Amino acid sequence: MYLKFVLLLACLSLARAGEQVRYDNYKLYKVHIKDTEDLQLLDENEKALKLNKWRPASRPGVSSDIMLSPEYQEAFESLLNSHNMTYSIKIDNVQRLIDEQRPKQRMSSMEWTQYHTLEEIYAWLDLIEARYPHVVTPFSIGNSHEGRPIRGIKISYKPGNSAVFIESNIHGNEWITSATITYLIDELLVPRNPSVRDIAQNVDWYIIPVLNVDGFSYSHNVERLWRKSRLNWDPTGECVGTDLNRNFNYRWMEAGASADPCSQHYAGPFPESDPEISQLTSYINNSIPEGIIKIYISVHSYSQLVLSPWGHTAEEFPPHYPQMMGVAKGFADAVFRRYGTPYNYGSSAATLYEVSGAGKDWAYGVKNITIPFTLELRDRGEFGFLLPPEYILPVARETTEGFVGLIQAARGINVL
Repeated sequence: MYLKFVLLLACLSLARAGEQVRYDNYKLYKVHIKDTEDLQLLDENEKALKLNKWRPASRPGVSSDIMLSPEYQEAFESLLNSHNMTYSIKIDNVQRLIDEQRPKQRMSSMEWTQYHTLEEIYAWLDLIEARYPHVVTPFSIGNSHEGRPIRGIKISYKPGNSAVFIESNIHGNEWITSATITYLIDELLVPRNPSVRDIAQNVDWYIIPVLNVDGFSYSHNVERLWRKSRLNWDPTGECVGTDLNRNFNYRWMEAGASADPCSQHYAGPFPESDPEISQLTSYINNSIPEGIIKIYISVHSYSQLVLSPWGHTAEEFPPHYPQMMGVAKGFADAVFRRYGTPYNYGSSAATLYEVSGAGKDWAYGVKNITIPFTLELRDRGEFGFLLPPEYILPVARETTEGFVGLIQAARGINVL
């Protein structure tokens, strides 16, 4: 049955090959926000100029990464200049980077010098499930809106371990996340150093490499920068998809989310409206013993951050915030030791921007998981979502080291 599913998706991919959305001469701007008037100006012109905010700004003193199509660039630059806003161009042709991400010849096996499709990742999961049956237990949380299975694996070397739960690629365009997490899986199964062997054998790992399977497939086959799910809640039928990291049932729609189906941050018509999120929370509630999960990780890109609750407010912090920051420091320090990549850490609202209905806040606020993080992987905007393939291995290696540091720090405060 699964083979038929893979063949069907392969045929669909071929059929869509000539229909891919192109971004020729689209530019990515870095715009400095000096005051609240700048923020308001960008918000007021977002729809008229079709501003695609890769990295929104939430407060003065930071910058926003914004992509524009050629027909709006002159008007956008005139707007910025007339209001004395400072900006620079980070990417002068987005399509060039997209073309460089796509391999000229696809590898037949899983490796980490190119970005892999959902079909290739699932074929690799089949392989490791057959190769390591004593360690790997496959699971599925259910099917997506378009009928794709949402697959994961549990890695467990012995009974009685506490667990880490990881979901990645909740946003379809964040390809570096599933590339990094599949590398982590490989490392946990064939540890290359004692510290990785330690965290592999003494912690259980529940890992979903691609949560937003529809959006991820669409980003490969049709529109590289597609972020949301593929379920259409728009009464007009014009705007498709939900931001799945705004769809969890905890403080839904309180901050940093939109009720507009055309927004990149559309939270859905109600909490857990999309099957990817309702089935994820159902799986955690019903298929994993209560209290087993001690750490919840949602892997994203980009910005090089470790983000904790709360997302809905920067004025309050959760009771376990000091412990969270100690564990975040363990991750950041370990990453830095590998290649010198700096990570900042703090609560989402205080460090990046406000967001509600996110996975990590649900994990803490509903499931009482002591250490819940959003990891924002490389980079800080030079390439953004379009990190070249040659960065996959460095990012994956330093992130694996980061998980070693994270686990060690969690042990130090008796979380594990």
